[in-house]
Order: sequence, then C-alpha cells, then structure tokens
Amino acid sequence: MSFWKPTRRAALLAGASAFAAQHVIAPARANTGAVSSAPVAPVSDEEALDIAREAYVYLYPLITMDVSRLQAINSDPETTVIGSPANTFNHLRAYSDANLRAVVRPSFDTLYSSAWVDLTSGPVIISTADTNGRYFLLPILDMWTDVFAVPGKRTNGTGEAHFAIVPPGWVGDLPDGVERIDAPTSFVWVLGRTQANGPADYPMVHKVQDGYKLTLLEDWGGTPRTVQNAIDPSVDTETEPLKIVNEMPAVEFFKYGAELMVLNPPHTSDWSILARMRRIGMT
Repeated sequence: MSFWKPTRRAALLAGASAFAAQHVIAPARANTGAVSSAPVAPVSDEEALDIAREAYVYLYPLITMDVSRLQAINSDPETTVIGSPANTFNHLRAYSDANLRAVVRPSFDTLYSSAWVDLTSGPVIISTADTNGRYFLLPILDMWTDVFAVPGKRTNGTGEAHFAIVPPGWVGDLPDGVERIDAPTSFVWVLGRTQANGPADYPMVHKVQDGYKLTLLEDWGGTPRTVQNAIDPSVDTETEPLKIVNEMPAVEFFKYGAELMVLNPPHTSDWSILARMRRIGMT
C-alpha cells in the first residue's frame, strides 16, 4: 500500500494548510532567525503538497526522537529495558532480545547504556571511568538524530574522562579537567555501547557501565542530587514510537513539530527546507 495514496495526500495537504493558518510555527521562526521575512510567491496546490511532504519528512526524525524520549523517561526502569528518568543511565546488563523494538534492533556484541539528557537547566557532565583498554563508545545524538560527539576509545582513549554537554547559547566556566561539548539542541540522547565478549564477560562489562555517570554542573564537586522518577501516566509507553508517529493526524504532527523546534532549533544547514516550508506559511 502506498503511503501517498489520495486520502493520505488530501489529509497531509489539509493538515499542512490548517497548521499554517493557525501560525503555530511562528515561535520557531522567531527562535531560529533562519528564514527571511520577505514576501513569497503564491504556490499551486500540487507544489504545496510537495512542500508539505518535504516538511513531513523533515520533521519526522525530530518528532520520533521526542516520542522516544518521553516514553523512556516515563517508563519504570524496574520493569522495562528502556526506562530511566532524565539525566540518568539505564544499562542493559545482558544481550538484548531480538524482539526489542523501542527504536531499532540492537546489536549483539555490545551491551547498551542509554540516557536522555535534559539541558534546559544548564550543562550536564558525562563521566567515564578507566575501562582498562576495553572498547566503548558513547554517541550523543541531538533531537534531529545527528550524532555530534562520540566520546570513546577511538576518539579520546579509555582513561578516566569528563565532558560537559552544554546547551545552545550557554556561557560560563567549566571545572578544570572537564572538556566542553556544545549540543545543538536542549535535549540529547546518549546511546552508549560497551564491548562484551559473551555472557561470561558480563561482570567486567557491568563494571565499565557503572563507571558512566551524569552530573549536573551545579552539583559537580559535591553530592549529586537524587533524581526523582516522576512518571507521567498520560504518556503512552506501550505503543512503538514509529506506530505513534505514523498514525498521528497531520495537524497534530505539524503542530508538534513546531513546538519542538522552539527548544530544538533547526541546524543552520537546514535553510533550504525552512525556506521551502515558508512558502506555504509553515515557518
């Protein structure tokens, strides 16, 4: 079945049109300053549909990431493999089941460590203990799914290290021995992997995982605060994120994307798609 069948085409165009009429993306435009306010030429219905399709594809990863984030921070880590409060790690202590479909199918030569980091209150420091030569990597993804930093054996070695993940626009001093990493968005996802040489190797892998720490900058050098696991019962944590996004009504989809762009601004390299979206009033 084609995704772009006539009923879906009509719904997408209607949703984009209604969305533009409500001006729900105006805050995102003010935040990014990425698109000129000059008048634009009128477009045909067919071109408007093409632009709406492009906007849908453009916003899809951003919305999917946020749905995944909300599911993770509102899931009980005692009963789910993906759940943990923001700014804390959740470690998979054994190879994942092949049926794990929270986002993508996992690999089977590493154990995962996942953390959703909230930078809206300032920098968060990610620390790694000495892994004694063991391979690991901690890819950090922004909300547009771009990997912007990968601390790990290949990049900085396996010794003890500390990195401050800094939100957009933050100005300030960092403690000695803490390296700065500038995040493009106010929420990021750390999806770490640690080499595991079979189940017999699990105890050694767990020691490495336990060395991964997240500390708010304001807590650095003191006793880290206790993170409260406040679960929002209104968040659907049972349905796969892709299913939620794929079945989202068009108006809701575009409105959601607009709201997310306020805290998670588009990259400067996204000028062209933002200019296209502006032609139908979507930026």
